[in-house]
Amino acid sequence: MKEKLYLKSILLMMSSIALVSCSVGPDFRKPEMNPPTSFTREGNLGMNLSPEKALIDAAWWKAYGSEEINSLVDTALKNNPDIESGMANLRVAQANVQAQQGLFFPSIGAGYSLTRQNVGPVLQSSINSGAQIYNLNTAGLSVGFVPDIFGGNRRQVESLKALGNAQSYQLEALRKTIANNVVAVAIQEATLREQVKAVRDLAKASQLQLEHARRLRAAGYSSSIDLAVQESLYAQSVSQVPVLEKAREQSLNLLAVLCGKMPNEQLLLPNIDSIKLPNPLPTSIPSQFVEQRPDIKIAGEYVRAANAQIGVAVANMLPQISLTGNIGNVATLFGDLADSANSVWGISGGITQPIFQGGTLFARKRAAEAGLDAAIGQYKSTVLSAFQNVADTLYAIESDGKYYQTARENEAANKIIFDQSDRQLKAGYISEAAALLTQQTYLQARINSLQAYATYLGDTTSLYQSLGGGWSVQASTIYKQ
Repeated sequence: MKEKLYLKSILLMMSSIALVSCSVGPDFRKPEMNPPTSFTREGNLGMNLSPEKALIDAAWWKAYGSEEINSLVDTALKNNPDIESGMANLRVAQANVQAQQGLFFPSIGAGYSLTRQNVGPVLQSSINSGAQIYNLNTAGLSVGFVPDIFGGNRRQVESLKALGNAQSYQLEALRKTIANNVVAVAIQEATLREQVKAVRDLAKASQLQLEHARRLRAAGYSSSIDLAVQESLYAQSVSQVPVLEKAREQSLNLLAVLCGKMPNEQLLLPNIDSIKLPNPLPTSIPSQFVEQRPDIKIAGEYVRAANAQIGVAVANMLPQISLTGNIGNVATLFGDLADSANSVWGISGGITQPIFQGGTLFARKRAAEAGLDAAIGQYKSTVLSAFQNVADTLYAIESDGKYYQTARENEAANKIIFDQSDRQLKAGYISEAAALLTQQTYLQARINSLQAYATYLGDTTSLYQSLGGGWSVQASTIYKQ
């Protein structure tokens, strides 16, 4: 009974000390940066930034209306090994937090030792028999506790929680990046596939044109310069085929790897006609945008972690208190350990105040303060770069959209000319050479339009990513601080 009361007293005293502790060092304050009222000098280039439309669907890629793209993204999010690695890193961060939180509690250990010793004829034996040589069996419990009086451990836990949150945001950013890359590469592959078809048709038309020029040259109706021009045009059209084929094959390989598959595995691919332009394009309010980008949230957690390290450094400069208690039994025979007459106990406490450490503790505090300044500077740089990223993307959408519109109109006009020329050729109103020329012009316009469409669609995927990908109203932090 006395031993139980003794153990309870020790634990009660340790708990009382923990309750009166405090946390030294500065409390975290988010770096102040006033967001602008618009992303660009032209007021976001006419984008409608209403608060009701400031949230992007988490599955934003569905805005392209392609079931094949939806399937590819789902496959990538399930099978990409980088996500698997990111999830493991998050578990590491969570385990580190739990390990540090364990220091808030007393450490309790059980032990048993057997000692055979000889005290000699000079020293008096500590046992009743007075034997000089004897065995000593010791079994008991030990309780150790270092109370977090000045909050050094709490600051360390705060820092590790911030790093855990940062790891959570990194995993979130990784998922969004992979989804963005899958959509962008799928769009690129689809447009390259159509470009390869158009270039092959262009090469066939150029070949027919070249054969016609050779016949004219053989009949003496054209000069060698005219023939050389046609040979040059044919060579230019043919040379585009392997270039585009290589780019398409490389896109297929990249898409397979993003989906966690080997390059030789088959994928269900979208056709260019099944990919729609998102309407409307995503929008965001600059003030909310700062809270949505994963890289900004990561930088903010690094500031929190660095801020907490100042408290850790300050706590290490202050007195450290330690308490130790033990209770058990000691006997010469193992069978006598259970006898209450052989019980022993002890309690000790200590306090240590660093006096001279060669400037180490002060230097570590200055290093922690400098680390906070560096983290704040990196946070501000991240915010500025994020706004630049959105502005660059908006300007790209504006200019590339206009270029695509022009290219599409040019393709449509040349398609009308080609269709009319084909009818005139069949009716005998124009020559084969003239009809082939209109066909080549149309096919080149088709290729230009496909390239412009791919660029414009790529800009839209970049806009989703630059605005933070998809997010929900619920915060994704794993630790509330």
